[in-house]
Amino acid sequence: MLNSIQSFFQKHILTVHDDDTAEGNEKSLHLATATLLFEMATMDDVIETREREAIQQLLADKFSLDTDMAEELLGLAADTARRATSLQEFTRLLNENFSQKEKQQMIKMLWEVALTDGIIDKYEDLFVRQMADLLYVSHSHLVRAKHQAMDLP
Repeated sequence: MLNSIQSFFQKHILTVHDDDTAEGNEKSLHLATATLLFEMATMDDVIETREREAIQQLLADKFSLDTDMAEELLGLAADTARRATSLQEFTRLLNENFSQKEKQQMIKMLWEVALTDGIIDKYEDLFVRQMADLLYVSHSHLVRAKHQAMDLP
């Protein structure tokens, strides 16, 4: 299994051509985003099928991936999250490459995953707030993203 993960990572995430380092960087951003979304799903200790499906859909929409690619990316993110010692490597990557608007969208996506089961667990709330701090997203944007995820004005 480790070989298949490494193969996927090399093929899809770290594919960097000699003259095109942007592609490798973009795919690393995909993995960082997927890993944070997966971490959100694990905050309440129960990863439901609908949470996995929501994450796959968010990844597909955000990065224009087909269903199979989004599913593979989520599988890789799950393994990456299990092996990660810190989430700062992922938030650092997002900080270096995402605009403020993209970071705000990331916070909204985290809220959407948290709301998949209709309940925001206290650990989910704490996680989103920590990610907002690490991504330098203001409290007002954090609240706005939550309302958007809840479809509130």
